Amino acid sequence: MRTSMKKIFMFLSLFTMIVMLASGCSNSNVDKNITKAGEVPTSYLHASFDVNVDDPKEVVGFADYVFVGFVEEMTGTDYKFPVTKEAEDGPKELKSPYTNYSIKVLDNIKGNLKKDVSIPLQKSGGLSEDKSTYFLFEDDFLPQKGKSYVFTAAAQPDGSLLVSGSNSNIEVNTDFFSKNSIQSLSEESITNELTKTDEYKTYQAAYQNEIAKDRKRFTSKYEAS
Repeated sequence: MRTSMKKIFMFLSLFTMIVMLASGCSNSNVDKNITKAGEVPTSYLHASFDVNVDDPKEVVGFADYVFVGFVEEMTGTDYKFPVTKEAEDGPKELKSPYTNYSIKVLDNIKGNLKKDVSIPLQKSGGLSEDKSTYFLFEDDFLPQKGKSYVFTAAAQPDGSLLVSGSNSNIEVNTDFFSKNSIQSLSEESITNELTKTDEYKTYQAAYQNEIAKDRKRFTSKYEAS
């Protein structure tokens, strides 16, 4: 985790990632992590933002929804916002990857999303369209199937949910849900288990003391009635 003095805006503009992708790995804003032979390398993208990602109170204050979600599956990757980059072999079109998930909300901390249905969630970052590289923001990682996270999400104009940037998904350190069928557990037993975890306690306390960000907000179409 980077120093808490660094200010970054949790939910980046959709333009930021594609600009850095277009700059290529030779740009100082992109660090490439070379992995073992046969593995896909990851390029970490740097950006300047205006919310302190290391302060949960600021992160929660910016988010529209904060909740613990169980990742049911990764459902694919969307590629958005094409730009053209000049290359040695001619112009090349690049798009930003956005990874799609199906999640189940286990408990709401901020906002009131439905718990009784699978909800689509999109994460900025993922595998490039040519399958050669994973692109992520620095200190960020992709959620994994079968794990639970505290998600801090921004509702989009179309009512969808986007998580973006470092600390936008924090793994909840419990194996209770992986050993038990979510469908067979009562809401009370789920909540009781979550309240034992440090991650849940941290973000619940952050919500009670959130530092709100003045910005245009939208409502998710997955709000509980």
